[in-house]
Amino acid sequence: MQLRDYQQECISIIESKPPGSYLVQMPTGCGKTATFTNIPRHGRVLVLAHREELVRQPARYYDCPVGFEIAAERSHGEEVVIASVQSLVNRLDRFAPDEFDKIITDEAHHAAASTYRKIYDHFTPDKHIGFTATPN
Repeated sequence: MQLRDYQQECISIIESKPPGSYLVQMPTGCGKTATFTNIPRHGRVLVLAHREELVRQPARYYDCPVGFEIAAERSHGEEVVIASVQSLVNRLDRFAPDEFDKIITDEAHHAAASTYRKIYDHFTPDKHIGFTATPN
């Protein structure tokens, strides 16, 4: 997939940042999913979403095995795990705190909810990156 210049610039900025938490704001329709799925992986990646369609959508962009944590589905050590927040919050005991190098939150404006906080408090990623069109 050929990324647009602004998507590649976003990825370059994320890669240049030290460990920490970051928020990316991109307008609706500008390719947030294509952008975050092309961030280089330096370990395992966890993608969080709040609706099933958002859990399924990113899988087609990845070039590696993808596992799901949603409803009756369980991941099995795949390089990328895409999870519904509602399912993962009840399965944290399946994952070590340092299991993921990166956590990406789709629709990050929902991240203030207690379910998200419980997940964030459990894990210790190198980078946590939230993507949203509406940060306020």
